[in-house]
Amino acid sequence: MKDYIIKGGKLVTSSGLLDNSGLLIMRGKIALPGAMRPESLYSGFACTLYPGSRSIVQFPRASENPDAYELIDATGLYITPGFIDLHVHGGFGFDVMDASTRALREMARYHASGGTTSFLPTVTAASPAQMLKALQAVAALSQRHTGGAMILGAHLEGPFLNPASAGALDKNLLRHPDIKEMESLLSTAEGNLRMITLAPELPGIREIIRMNTREGVVVAVGHSRANYEETRQAIKYGVRYAVHTFNATIPMHHRDPGLLGAVLTAPEVVTEAIADNYHLHPAMLQLLLSIKGKRGATLATDAIRAAGMSDGTYKFAGRQITVHNGKTSTPGGTLAGSTITMAGAVRNAVRFGNISLPDAVRMASANPARVLGLEDQKGSLAPGMDADIVLLDEDLEVRLVMVQGEIVVDRRKQYMQAGSK
Repeated sequence: MKDYIIKGGKLVTSSGLLDNSGLLIMRGKIALPGAMRPESLYSGFACTLYPGSRSIVQFPRASENPDAYELIDATGLYITPGFIDLHVHGGFGFDVMDASTRALREMARYHASGGTTSFLPTVTAASPAQMLKALQAVAALSQRHTGGAMILGAHLEGPFLNPASAGALDKNLLRHPDIKEMESLLSTAEGNLRMITLAPELPGIREIIRMNTREGVVVAVGHSRANYEETRQAIKYGVRYAVHTFNATIPMHHRDPGLLGAVLTAPEVVTEAIADNYHLHPAMLQLLLSIKGKRGATLATDAIRAAGMSDGTYKFAGRQITVHNGKTSTPGGTLAGSTITMAGAVRNAVRFGNISLPDAVRMASANPARVLGLEDQKGSLAPGMDADIVLLDEDLEVRLVMVQGEIVVDRRKQYMQAGSK
């Protein structure tokens, strides 16, 4: 494995934009922050312990070993933590429900091109046999090398959802909570189920929430018609996340706040936004952040098979959907996932949502890492963290993506050629 120094550019941190004097990557980890004294970096380090680092950093002098590292020139670029997508159905013509490792690898490579360094493949509501097969495929690749973004585990969107708020899902495949089916899903995932979305108003849901919470699975709400009290009870039992906030649920009313009122006012619940300018008006992103604060919201794609493909007709959740100008919808006009990338979501949040770049990046990296309990491994550019790194140009287009210290996307030549014109 190569070691790298990323020189120049601007570090995008929770504290804002900082000049990068040299970000050292060793053995797939960030070994040295990029805001150190410039004169120190190239003269070498030896046996120095940095705050927050898990181990002693030893950096050889360049004169002693000129091949010790590869230099990456980030001049004119933004350096961000890798983006973590908690809600991904497909991409580049493939879908999680294809239930194959090939489909997942192709998805991982495609989404890496959009700045995603790790993600949760999302299994949609289907027959028990189909869901188990998809879970097996995800479990087989979880935490493994994919040549692209890392698969952190699975996200189940269903089957315990409300048919009245099915959205683009097949309402005939949604069903009431069943303890035995949940046990089977957990067993098949072999510890790789990281999130489940359910409707808190369904009978018997309390036991399902508690079972998943005991197993360390993040419980989310969505595709629901729950009222305020039902949602508050579910939060009490362990709900900590809300998928595609404002979508596939009852609109909030000032005398009937419903599920939205409950998740927006619960500090322990993190809310997910699909910033494709179709699922949410840009002003709603501003509103979401103003209510939930910088730590209370994430960006996700809800990307489907059509992401990265041309307009046309595709299959999603067993149904035919149409893509036109990037908008995905059923024949009846219901939104059906999205075709956006995480970099596109960050870009939209900044350009149209009036959100600062550091805040948008936090929503795409540190916040989802914290939702999964991985904040000590991913989501920031601190020493000891996984070297999941994205370089963005001034237009917030992806120029380089590194996953655990391995470069999986490199468009620096195109960027330099464009800059020379």
